[in-house]
Amino acid sequence: MALKNIKITAEQKAYYENHYIDLGMESHIYRNSPNTIIKIWKDEVITNSQKENKKNKLVKMYEKRLKHIPTIICTYSLYDVCVGYEMSYDEDDIPMLIAPLDRSSKLNALKEIKSILQYFIDEGVIYPDIKNDNILINNRTGNLTFCDMDNSKIDNLPIDVYPHYAARFFKGYGQENSSLHSYMLNLYTLTELTDTWQEEVIEGISQGEYQDMFTERGKVILKQMKQVTPKYTGEYLIDYIK
Repeated sequence: MALKNIKITAEQKAYYENHYIDLGMESHIYRNSPNTIIKIWKDEVITNSQKENKKNKLVKMYEKRLKHIPTIICTYSLYDVCVGYEMSYDEDDIPMLIAPLDRSSKLNALKEIKSILQYFIDEGVIYPDIKNDNILINNRTGNLTFCDMDNSKIDNLPIDVYPHYAARFFKGYGQENSSLHSYMLNLYTLTELTDTWQEEVIEGISQGEYQDMFTERGKVILKQMKQVTPKYTGEYLIDYIK
């Protein structure tokens, strides 16, 4: 069954934009029902060609029945341009940013994230923006869900807007492949275990911090992360925690 598309009016689009429950860099998020939300892309940020690219990626994700993401329900179009999509919503999902996790729970979650990223790789997906407000943990089940999936690379369909630290990786490494996952998860691992932000982590890596947290192999990865080059091995710090 093909992914359904719903045509909306300019008035409907404006209503969704003006009654959002959350505001991202690329979109307005509207609560459409107790169990669904609508994501409407910002016209001033996302071009029509990028919207078409996003739509095509959503279709691919729907056809793959991709796991560990919200269920894609339908796309929305205005004047034959895709402007957003509707997806499932679980009120028990909360961002890792505010999840009350102890160190052991954080380590378990980081290991699970690594496994999910490998699943994405196997499905032809590169997810660029691994951080604690894009990964949700369910209060009831403990399951992890990746949101903001429309900005992933899927098969031959590229990322639309590069997140800042993913752009740093791409500039130094020269290509976007699964090593991007390890770089972004390594940054995220350090932010979770030190309760700091990515900017502070980058600065800490440059100053040789975090050495005591990892085995000798982990220290090598930290050294590689000071200045990402094509020699970056793509290993995960989570595998070398003391």
